[in-house]
Amino acid sequence: MRAREVYVTGYGLVAPTVLDAESLFQRICDKRSCVREHPLFAELGFPNTAAGYIDDVQWQRIAEGFVGDAGAQPRQALLAEFVAKQALRHAGLTAAAFGQTASGLFLGANKYCADSHDLDQLTLCMDADGSLDLDRYLQRQVKSEHPFARRVDQQTFHLAQSLGIRDQVSTHADACAAGTIAIGSAYRAIERGDIDLAICGAVELMANELPYYMFNSLGALCQKAEFAPEQQSRPFMRDRCGFVLGEGAALLILESKQHAERRQARPIGRVLGYANYCEAEKMTSSSRDGSKYAHCMEAAIEDAGLLRYAVQHVNTHGTSTQVNDSCEAHALTRVFGKMLDGVTLTANKSAIGHSLAGSGAIEAVLSLISLRDGVLLPTLNYDERGAEFPELRFLSEPVRQSVGVVLSNSFGFGGVNSSIVLGRA
Repeated sequence: MRAREVYVTGYGLVAPTVLDAESLFQRICDKRSCVREHPLFAELGFPNTAAGYIDDVQWQRIAEGFVGDAGAQPRQALLAEFVAKQALRHAGLTAAAFGQTASGLFLGANKYCADSHDLDQLTLCMDADGSLDLDRYLQRQVKSEHPFARRVDQQTFHLAQSLGIRDQVSTHADACAAGTIAIGSAYRAIERGDIDLAICGAVELMANELPYYMFNSLGALCQKAEFAPEQQSRPFMRDRCGFVLGEGAALLILESKQHAERRQARPIGRVLGYANYCEAEKMTSSSRDGSKYAHCMEAAIEDAGLLRYAVQHVNTHGTSTQVNDSCEAHALTRVFGKMLDGVTLTANKSAIGHSLAGSGAIEAVLSLISLRDGVLLPTLNYDERGAEFPELRFLSEPVRQSVGVVLSNSFGFGGVNSSIVLGRA
């Protein structure tokens, strides 16, 4: 017997250059990238300055809608509140709804990274030997503002407090799979009857200098500065050479079918199935034959109670790194085999960069819009003539096609793999 059905009734989204989901969807349909030169990276003289970043104009709009002193809050909290308000409006809910039924908050967020300003402050507190005098540093800072006081769950705490959520509150720091895992965790809690209402997704702001240093040292970032910024994210192409740092946030409202029907909500889509596995293969890559990724996808489809031929469209993880794209391509071939010709694919990171924890949540929202509107998104910078896996049906143009089931993948560093199956309402 299947557990309770889970509806998606609202969403909110902010991504580089856009402040809502529909604008992002249309931008990708128009084949306009959100990746551009990051002025901070240019100022610091980085060899590659491309990034998908939220700019000052966007931050001004985000801060304008904040109730209270926006300057006293970390940007993650401002962004989380802005996107949560969008999702509530879209679902026809108020914040009070979370206190009137069993509810939960499930938020993906990996870490706070110190920026150049924080590092400048550190240099003022070095002793004669060049070591950090931590006591002196802490005495110079306002306790709530210094980097050592920032918690990865600070935005979760802020949202839980402002929405009055007490039943289930969790932060997921599962690398690039965190957003999908947060949605999947909310789905599980509603499906088994623990709660009736959830807000879930991810917030990630790592398009700054320290993440650049970290990922560049791993060889994970695009190394070809001769490509224009908007051309650098090239999933599944032979000349791909790494991902482009991105940032953003997306939150979904999930409800049990019974709760949504009681308030006569109009569902946007449904969460049909979910799987999450830690594969213990290698820190930065999966099994080269794609078997571990395939296992995760197959488990999500099985959890949805579907056969694999029911999946018509896949929103791939598609980071544009050599190993990840190759593993995912082999996995898709394993899962769909001779049915692969009937499955269309897209890779949203080609347009927005890789927002790490935020990526799975953003891609879930874009997948839901495809299900609702019957429009499938293109993969930017994709050309079958230069593709490494031409047998895969990646779309290079938007296609008007009604689909009933979408599989969305998120595969993270550390071997954390997650897939979610979404269905039309």
